[in-house]
Amino acid sequence: MRRETSVPFETRGHRGLISVRVIPNDDPWASGHQLVVPDLDAEAFRGFPICTAALRYHGQGVQAIMGWIQVVTNGGSATVDLVPNLSSVDPFSSYGYLPTFFDAPANPDHPDGTWRADTFLVVVPDVIRSRVVEPIAAFSWGYELYSGRPELLDVGALPAKGWAGHRELLEAGHPAWTFV
Repeated sequence: MRRETSVPFETRGHRGLISVRVIPNDDPWASGHQLVVPDLDAEAFRGFPICTAALRYHGQGVQAIMGWIQVVTNGGSATVDLVPNLSSVDPFSSYGYLPTFFDAPANPDHPDGTWRADTFLVVVPDVIRSRVVEPIAAFSWGYELYSGRPELLDVGALPAKGWAGHRELLEAGHPAWTFV
């Protein structure tokens, strides 16, 4: 099982590297799941993936402002994975200076099947003046659910160009943005 990968990228004239790590959640209390699920049944959440992606980048200042967009496919349907308390107008799960990506999905009540995330490191070419977003690197990760128990999928690099086939979904869900 491949749980770590490095994805090189280049943007704004500088090189960078995404270090991705996907591990099983051995302790849902330590990972903070009780903050989003107050009546947490830790045993039901055990084994689901925790994904982190950290950046190293040679650009500085405003050049290092980037974001993350994630598309999740589950049960044959795909959705843009948004943070519930942020604006649904914007497609980002995070945006800022050298943003670290984090996700810890746990869906023990879902039917058996594949939960797969295609996660894109993105830039707005002019940083804050437009609603144009461009993918610069991507990776895929997730899990298979069998009788409420997860089995982690391999993490791997994904071609970012063309949004890995998700452009129409992104455009339909976020018409104020242009996905190049």
